[in-house]
Amino acid sequence: MRRRGAESGVTLLEMLLVVGVIGLMAAISFPSFSAGLDGLRLRSASTTVASALNVAINTADRRQAPVQVLIQPLENRIVLRAAESRRDQFFTIPPGIRIRRILPALYLDEAKKDRYLIVYPNGAPPQLIVELETQRGSMRQVKLDPITGAARVMDVNVNANANTKK
Repeated sequence: MRRRGAESGVTLLEMLLVVGVIGLMAAISFPSFSAGLDGLRLRSASTTVASALNVAINTADRRQAPVQVLIQPLENRIVLRAAESRRDQFFTIPPGIRIRRILPALYLDEAKKDRYLIVYPNGAPPQLIVELETQRGSMRQVKLDPITGAARVMDVNVNANANTKK
């Protein structure tokens, strides 16, 4: 029989070295990982806003009745109220994303006020831009085009002027 000696296995120092390298790699990759998650949340939020606006237009046309769109920046949600409907539709924006502003601005304290819109059947929707922002400052805009009646998502270049699109 062979006797097992001290040369088999790993030492405590080797194990600590491997764990330290793994910890260092995780610490280095964490900022890019969290930035990627913020980007996914921002895309999800802009899709949610665009979907809410498109649902409002389609519901007004389908039911031939006006639909009220309520954008609530403080609650981070959009509420649709169709005429003659007993329930509201809620579109919630994911955590970590906020409604930065709604354009065109109607008054000075725009960020804290709810915005009401009415979408009429077979009518042109109002021009509207909802600007979304992450905690890191990345932004996207959802623009409701009165000509086409469709909401589309646009990236905003934060480094340049805030009104300049990529």
